[in-house]
Amino acid sequence: MSTFDHAYTFRSLPRFLSRSGVGSIRLSYELLFRLPCLPRGTYLFTDFDRLSPTELEITARVQERLRGAGLKVLNDPRRFLPRDALLKRLYREGVNRFTCHHPVFDECPDRFPVFLRTISGHRGVLSDLLQDPAAAKAALEAALDAGYPLRDLLFVEYAAEWDPETGGFHKHSAFKVGDRIIRANTVNEGSWMAKHGEPGMATPAQYRAERIEMDAFPHEEFVRRVFAAAGLDFGRIDFGIVDGRPQAYEVNSNPYMRYKVQHENADRCETIKMLQARLAGAIADLAEPTSRWPVSLRGCFRASKNLLRGPCRL
Repeated sequence: MSTFDHAYTFRSLPRFLSRSGVGSIRLSYELLFRLPCLPRGTYLFTDFDRLSPTELEITARVQERLRGAGLKVLNDPRRFLPRDALLKRLYREGVNRFTCHHPVFDECPDRFPVFLRTISGHRGVLSDLLQDPAAAKAALEAALDAGYPLRDLLFVEYAAEWDPETGGFHKHSAFKVGDRIIRANTVNEGSWMAKHGEPGMATPAQYRAERIEMDAFPHEEFVRRVFAAAGLDFGRIDFGIVDGRPQAYEVNSNPYMRYKVQHENADRCETIKMLQARLAGAIADLAEPTSRWPVSLRGCFRASKNLLRGPCRL
């Protein structure tokens, strides 16, 4: 379950699941909010950070109906923490050494550098690293002038570590699928934002270490603790290693599920193949025998018809 415009993240999943004899449907919230019933099955709900409070309330009602019918449901919108709340909780609990600051509450960074970004969505950063209060104020004014609402802006303290061997940065990731933790591939990039990866930013030894961690992941308990704080059963965590300690950047409830296997390094190719197989296997294992009788959604959308999304798109 995702928003219509962001269903592409699961595009390759039906093909992988079909190899295990498991069928799947990508369903959008835009359609869900207009359905009289749902087929029986296991449900993965994602994209909570793109839903309005009203839509989250309705989604919670739908989930209550599905669970009441004995179905397995992953990710509860009532427990979900958005990016800003999660970062503050992880800092307060001592998991992270960095925190964030809300300009809407006149919270000014007292440690630098920081960067400015939006809370909702996954649009990346709005500024370069800001080194002092004057630069932070200027970046905030520029964002407001560009049309970003104040309540969606956030200063985040910088927490990354440059690799002197490669001259780049490493962003680590892991998936949680129900009770299973699956180590994902590392993004290696010359920029501290490390989003898409860049050739030449990892050594053969680092690719080998990544492959070994697919079988002996040293950060599993850290990952479980962050997912528990985020209130999610399914998704992907992105984190860095700073001074030998993992630091959580975000938990994405609607992660991209397709990876390119082609790579010049054999260990990296093997890592990607293992990741894809384990993801598909973990999701396939969630499937349970179901009957043909659907679950009625009657009453789930009460008093909310005029507050839901626009025309239905399949």
